[in-house]
Amino acid sequence: MLACKPFVPKTSTITSEYTITSNILGFGITGKVVQCIHKETGVQYALKILEDNQKSRREAEIHWRVSDCPHIVKVVDIFENTNQHTKKNYLLMVMEYMKGGELFSKIKENENFTESEAAKIVYQISSAIAYLHERNIAHRDLKPENLLYTSNDHNAVLKLTDFGFAKEVVAKKSLQTPCYTPYYVPPEILNFERYDKSCDIWSLGIITYILLSGCPPFFSQNGQPISPGMKSKIRAGKYDFPDAQWKCVSKSAKDLIRSLLLTEPDRRPTIREVMSNHWVAQHNAVPNTPLGTNMFFTTKAWDQFREIFRESLQTKRKEHPNVPTLMTLDASKNPFIY
Repeated sequence: MLACKPFVPKTSTITSEYTITSNILGFGITGKVVQCIHKETGVQYALKILEDNQKSRREAEIHWRVSDCPHIVKVVDIFENTNQHTKKNYLLMVMEYMKGGELFSKIKENENFTESEAAKIVYQISSAIAYLHERNIAHRDLKPENLLYTSNDHNAVLKLTDFGFAKEVVAKKSLQTPCYTPYYVPPEILNFERYDKSCDIWSLGIITYILLSGCPPFFSQNGQPISPGMKSKIRAGKYDFPDAQWKCVSKSAKDLIRSLLLTEPDRRPTIREVMSNHWVAQHNAVPNTPLGTNMFFTTKAWDQFREIFRESLQTKRKEHPNVPTLMTLDASKNPFIY
């Protein structure tokens, strides 16, 4: 398979094989993503532009190695080129073009989103995590913005992308660098403790909670990306299941979330245990109970909630000054950010 090939970026000029367009598809932690077209076949791809440094090479190599997983965005080509104007070196990652867009954007369009569909999504995300964890890789930045659909079809496949924070976990050695996105950060990272692959399990719990209710379990305050009050609740694992959003959700789903959001990393299930959980493994048998998730996604509160992530991403990019910055977060009246 492609990802089994050695990581040897091409030194030929990328424009000899691809036409690079000005269509910006998105921004990652370490670089922007634009559309490109293969000259010979006319196939559209996504091109991630990274400054060539040690961190970027780690990201590119890890993504290259795992892109044969059915639930991870495939890397097709990698080039190392020098910009003739700036004389700076870049890594250029050509990836499959995910036409279906982000996870939550697709749910927003689904007026009849059900618990069964949520369970299928959790299964697909878990499949990607399992592939990484079996290779002792922690993604460390699981969030809906990094989960993309292959198309707009009903049976589109959900895939994980953006390995800017991903890192190999050496046996008997834990991770130390505090990498996180607000709302998905586990307590051990906030406490500057050593952590391991279980940080991905916590983030999966947060995503599952939002999928089933439309709201995050931990809220920020005063429009801040992550407030002191929010940090305290995360550290204490203090959240609940309000009846307004949760009265129709199954006990099995709630029990799964409780296990994923345990504050002690050692008590959380492994990803294989998550995959064996009845609600996840038998996702096709989960009731088609209608959820109110997309009701929140269509409100102004959701737009302001998304702005929190843009503010967080802008903060992360301070280490990468050549990546375009995003607008700041305005004063928020979001009822979920108080």
